[in-house]
Amino acid sequence: MQVGYWSANDLRPVGGTFGVAGPGASWFRLLCPVVAGEVTTPLQRVAAAADFGSGVGHPVSTESGGAINPDVTITVHRDLEGEWVGLESRGWAHDRGVGMVESAVCDSRGPVGRAVQTLLLTPFD
Repeated sequence: MQVGYWSANDLRPVGGTFGVAGPGASWFRLLCPVVAGEVTTPLQRVAAAADFGSGVGHPVSTESGGAINPDVTITVHRDLEGEWVGLESRGWAHDRGVGMVESAVCDSRGPVGRAVQTLLLTPFD
């Protein structure tokens, strides 16, 4: 089985439009273990989803530029319940090539924590 973002996650967008600048919301469910042969923990599920906040809450249109997130900081105040992780994400971009995305992380019961990503931005010419 080939594992990558699209095959490793069940993704359910519920707000925003992929590739268009603006806030967005999506649900993620990891479909494979993080470590082969081990049960995936609630925190691993949160971390796997939180890394995609910049894809959910785009600060720039994917037609006008690219963005990578070299880091992600995740803070949780309780364990995730269930397999689904919700992200409500919003990003900001600066014309000097940096930005950030903040994501509210939740499950079906409510808030679980927050994730913040630093962004390095490159305009397309």
